[in-house]
Amino acid sequence: MADTNLQLTKVPDVNTGVLIRRPVDQVFKALTDPSITAKFWFTKSTGPLKTGAEVEWTWEMYNVSVPVVVKDFEKNRLVKFEWGPAPGATTVEFRFDARSGDTTYLAIKESGFTGGNGDEIVARVADSMGGFTQLIAALKAYLEHDIILTIVADRFPDGHG
Repeated sequence: MADTNLQLTKVPDVNTGVLIRRPVDQVFKALTDPSITAKFWFTKSTGPLKTGAEVEWTWEMYNVSVPVVVKDFEKNRLVKFEWGPAPGATTVEFRFDARSGDTTYLAIKESGFTGGNGDEIVARVADSMGGFTQLIAALKAYLEHDIILTIVADRFPDGHG
């Protein structure tokens, strides 16, 4: 029998990452230049990620858009942004660690989940972890093998819900 008295004592963060066998400048550009990012993640953006940028990302297949506000930007090292509508926006960090052999370790962290009860927050964290894991898989396939995975578009074949 499951314990029904579980309580959330700390709001979890999303943490994922992967080694990408490409130089840091290529990995960084793939996530900041929407003409590249739209090949494997969102379908439209109102602009590139850069210092102080306020853009909107759209996933047309799901009829979903999200506001994005860049809070910190260090070329080839870090992009930190808030995304989602207030007051439920979360903070996402893309950290780029240049490694030997023209490889890059990309680490993604999302934090600041609020609203709802513990079950609802954990469900949002789990959903986001899945989404960012799919993002890095699609990014890796694109940069290392020039393959456009439709993993993000195919996640919800009957529509986002």
